[in-house]
Amino acid sequence: MISTRPFGKNNAGNEVTLYTVDNGEARISVMDFGANLVSFEVKNRNDEYVDIVLGYDDAQGYDNDRGTYFGATVGRFANRIGGGKFVLGGKEYQLPINNNGKHCLHGGPEGFSFKMYDIVAENDSITASIVSPDGDQGFPGEMKFTVKYTLCGSSVSIEYFAESDKDTVCGFTNHSYFNLNGGASGTTMLNHTLQLDCDGYSEVDSDAFPTGHIHPVAGTPFDFRKPVLLSGVLGSDHPLLVPTAGGIDNNMILSAQKHELSHAATLYNPDNGIEIECLTDQPGIQIYTGTFLDTKGKQGAPHGKFAAICLETQGFPAAPNFSYFPSAVLKAGEKFYSKTVYTASVK
Repeated sequence: MISTRPFGKNNAGNEVTLYTVDNGEARISVMDFGANLVSFEVKNRNDEYVDIVLGYDDAQGYDNDRGTYFGATVGRFANRIGGGKFVLGGKEYQLPINNNGKHCLHGGPEGFSFKMYDIVAENDSITASIVSPDGDQGFPGEMKFTVKYTLCGSSVSIEYFAESDKDTVCGFTNHSYFNLNGGASGTTMLNHTLQLDCDGYSEVDSDAFPTGHIHPVAGTPFDFRKPVLLSGVLGSDHPLLVPTAGGIDNNMILSAQKHELSHAATLYNPDNGIEIECLTDQPGIQIYTGTFLDTKGKQGAPHGKFAAICLETQGFPAAPNFSYFPSAVLKAGEKFYSKTVYTASVK
């Protein structure tokens, strides 16, 4: 069943609508401003619904906070591009600088996370589409972009479709913050365990920008090949965690890079039994542990350091700056497609 309700206005004065899919096992809500995943409600051991993602109570909350990206659809390019510059076809393109005064982050300050989308909601799906003009945030080519959320049982799949009339670069992700205690609980996620199918990680500098070096996770705080309790890792003074103040904000290299759905991550809350399994066809997953969160979200819940964790499936950060990274180039007329699935269960 699909329902809609008003979700306030954004700062441009647009009326925003919230679309909800409810199949009796789980519920998701997506708004047409930013195509954000506003809520993902699943059942715990007591058969009670728990909204496991952070967010705000109306559209203005999302528009006022343009640095957190709660549940956002991120594009044209997720994560960072060094110096806001890349060269394509012998031409250098300059993008807006919106990260540490040095880099372009998440497609720029007016990226896909802050567009008004056209929505088609039917059956168990919410499909959101925009047309990004040539030169939008400095990127070449008019791009037609669609993100489709589908709820099946307690799984939400997120599919990305893109096509450009000029050669361009692109990469998309969903920036949901997961707290399996409940997105409005005001708790941290330090009681969760995390397991990743990742053998390597991207090294970053003091600004959390990729250096281009890939290292094995063995012997580092990034070794989640077996489930690890997050409270045992986060908050330490390990040198690899210094750039993010004891947290993690790194691209983890997935062991399976076959461009087909493969297991990427499992997040588990032993206190209420909720587990989230993430599958993706992307080569990397950015793990961000909410190290710099400082806001109040749904129902006024306080969200500070380690309030939630992001499992951002994606191409490699800064891929346009490193020719040996998996390519982020989308040729004119070619079709981009990617899929990520988050499945909830109870243990």
